[in-house]
Amino acid sequence: MNERRQEIYFVLMSIFTLIAIGVGVYMYIYYWKYPMFIDPSSIPEHFAQPIFISMLTIVLILLLGTFITHFITMIPFKKLKLFKMEMEFESNTIREQQIANQFLYTSTMLHNHTENVKYLFDNNLFDLKEVLQFLTESYKTYSFFYNNEMTLEIDVLDSTELRGKERKLFNAIDAQKNIKTNTNYVNRLIRGENLLIGTATVGEGSGKVVTIIRRGYDNPFDTYDQETLESILAYAVIVFDTIVMIQLFQENSIFDGVKGGKSQD
Repeated sequence: MNERRQEIYFVLMSIFTLIAIGVGVYMYIYYWKYPMFIDPSSIPEHFAQPIFISMLTIVLILLLGTFITHFITMIPFKKLKLFKMEMEFESNTIREQQIANQFLYTSTMLHNHTENVKYLFDNNLFDLKEVLQFLTESYKTYSFFYNNEMTLEIDVLDSTELRGKERKLFNAIDAQKNIKTNTNYVNRLIRGENLLIGTATVGEGSGKVVTIIRRGYDNPFDTYDQETLESILAYAVIVFDTIVMIQLFQENSIFDGVKGGKSQD
């Protein structure tokens, strides 16, 4: 229930909406045949007409449905007691374990910073897009082995390559005047893949690199996934800046060496 709240909310509200419309139509037909006041004379009697009774019925049922739906979807339970029977549910759910593993992954990234930079240098991976591909591939592998064999599909693209839903989610991020987040996601209500994207850039003049993560319907995204992707994107920029600084240091060292050799000559 915790993992599919959006779908449960949609289904319950659809049911209550249909019930409200059905009861409202019934009330209208009933009081049209049997009006409360045949010749209304006062304002309250005028409001007791079938159309107003029907509208009031629909509104009341929708309000009740909204309250019940919010109550069901917003309050998870771990213990259920009925008369003398009591059932206790496992508090350490699979999702909680996955969240813990996600935080462990982000801390492991920082711990292995030197090794990550060395690997990228040894393999000549200096572009931000290449850095992100390396980090997201490691996250994909980590998720499979440590998050109940969760399968992810990950693409790292330039913003100009986006199409369809990916383009819409990117435009929603890019349209922010005051940037609150560089990630966005959408979960399918019925069937299909859930989608999470994030953007990263290293300067105003450079284009934006977009990371796209897809996973199955049974594993919806939430804010914890957003935070994990934001951490990966932020760390990718840190690694990229580190590589650029090392390259500049090496170039300056070579330049100083050549200059010193000329002065000795």
